[in-house]
Amino acid sequence: MNLDDKGQFSAEFILISLIVLIILGGLISLVGSTMDKTQTADNGGARIMGEKIAETINTAYVGGNGYSIDLDLRTMNQELSSTGSPFSFSANITKTGDVYVVAVTNAGVSSSVSVIPKKFNGTTTNLNNKNVYHVKNVNGTIQIT
Repeated sequence: MNLDDKGQFSAEFILISLIVLIILGGLISLVGSTMDKTQTADNGGARIMGEKIAETINTAYVGGNGYSIDLDLRTMNQELSSTGSPFSFSANITKTGDVYVVAVTNAGVSSSVSVIPKKFNGTTTNLNNKNVYHVKNVNGTIQIT
């Protein structure tokens, strides 16, 4: 007696196909969830870096004339990096209306943090994770070198 005569082979094929589709659907869902977590981590890292830069600028401003502080972005880079996945970002200090903001981009995700000072002087407005920057208050104007 041949199994195909009674349709048992067709029924088993349909059942196996259904099980394979369910497993593939679960894997696709798992990959999507992992990608969402990665994007959330990238956004969080950009926000943390923006907050750190803004905090340093605001501290120099509030400290008054002559106050200076060093901003070591290499250390922050090491803390936010994981094995095999270095944290790499770009930060710009730009004027938006009457307010200056620190805009940080990490893996295509951007975050902006407002700063207190209204005056900036100097050539450095683009920051990266490989340098130490000297932030100084000169009569209410922030200089980053």
